[in-house]
Amino acid sequence: MILKDKNLRLMTSAWSPKYLPEELLYFMPTHGKNRVMFATDRTVLSFERCHSEVAALERTDEVRQAWLHDNANAFFLGDG
Repeated sequence: MILKDKNLRLMTSAWSPKYLPEELLYFMPTHGKNRVMFATDRTVLSFERCHSEVAALERTDEVRQAWLHDNANAFFLGDG
């Protein structure tokens, strides 16, 4: 479904980055390059914890930048 609707995005809110499913990690640099956005449930997962777990994931800088910033920026603010 996410590939058919150009406005559909996946947000990783309330997911500890170290527990993201392997399928999602595969999707991020492939078909989901511009469709996965980072979010955290601050009351449950601190930004500091999420940041260190994201750094530990084997993602390229390009994928990490898109996930953590660029995809949300483009979607919500129209900045590409």
